[in-house]
Amino acid sequence: MKILIANSDINQKWDNYVHSHPAGTIFHLSSWLEALENESGQKVIRIISYDDKDQINGIFPLQFTAGLPTAFGGVLGAKRLSSLPRTPTGGPVASHTRITKGLIEKAIDMVDRHSDHLLQIKSFADDLNQKLEPLNKYFWREIYLKEIPDHNAQIRFGDSRNHTAVKRAVNKARKNGVTYRIVDSPDDLKRWYHLYLETMRFHVAPARSYNFYKRLWDTLQLPGLMQLVVAEIGDRHKKTIIAGNILFYYKKMVCYAFNGSSRKYFEFRANDLLHWEAIFDAQKKGFKYYNFGEVSQGHIGLAAYKKKWSSSIWRLNHYYYPKPPHLKDEMLDPGTIRGVKGIFWQLLPLRLTAKLGEYVVKKL
Repeated sequence: MKILIANSDINQKWDNYVHSHPAGTIFHLSSWLEALENESGQKVIRIISYDDKDQINGIFPLQFTAGLPTAFGGVLGAKRLSSLPRTPTGGPVASHTRITKGLIEKAIDMVDRHSDHLLQIKSFADDLNQKLEPLNKYFWREIYLKEIPDHNAQIRFGDSRNHTAVKRAVNKARKNGVTYRIVDSPDDLKRWYHLYLETMRFHVAPARSYNFYKRLWDTLQLPGLMQLVVAEIGDRHKKTIIAGNILFYYKKMVCYAFNGSSRKYFEFRANDLLHWEAIFDAQKKGFKYYNFGEVSQGHIGLAAYKKKWSSSIWRLNHYYYPKPPHLKDEMLDPGTIRGVKGIFWQLLPLRLTAKLGEYVVKKL
């Protein structure tokens, strides 16, 4: 086993390994890694393992983060060597446990040489700290996953009462004249981005830059790995986008990744229509899972919304080395900023929240 740090010119072989390994995700692909690099100006470190025939048998992408002042963001705002920052999940992908250990040991060695940084690994794996004792495991968030039946089977959303409630919301959207469309133009991406900024301001969360989404569009949309789906109102002469989701399609899973929606038309239930149509479209295309994404601890309303789609729950863990001082599970997820700070953020102009968000995101 030979473990080294590779250059980006290994991208094709790297991606081939991600494609071939069952644990490889869209967030391990070089297109996503390059989007992270472009977003922060910081190179992604590609740790790679080779067998005695010089074939890849393990990969581990990581990126250093600059961090925020210690008063902001807690451990998530700390300086980190993360796999991966600003990404739902990451971690090593390897053909054997000993290779996983070797990849993580390489990362630990890097952190030991950067003593002001923490190693952070985001993973669904429940036992990385048992494979390597220096790692410290903390529960992060719950992920909501809808299993999709084969194309000749009926999709159900829980029991009859729950299924009827979901269908009623979708029918309300249709009665309000809301229609569903798969976007094929970057012009619509720009229109959606304005709604995304509004949504992030409402939730008091830093927004990612338009350039980040445009880069994803340029690299993932054409190969069919990404779609922007929108909900619109209006007639054939003039349509207005009132909500939209960015979805990732990889292997057997569709991942709901980003949303932008107008609060003005929130009662039109456009988001329900978006998920409904995307799930049925995923079934036609042969996908097995629809990933509704994670929910912050304490966000009861959002958790209930995702549960109503009859979703199973996965636990996403974060592993750290060395152990962050005074860290408990409930401190790991800061949740939503509330009170005076939240109200102040919601009153800021969109252009300013976009600029501030871009600055903050680069540090996280």
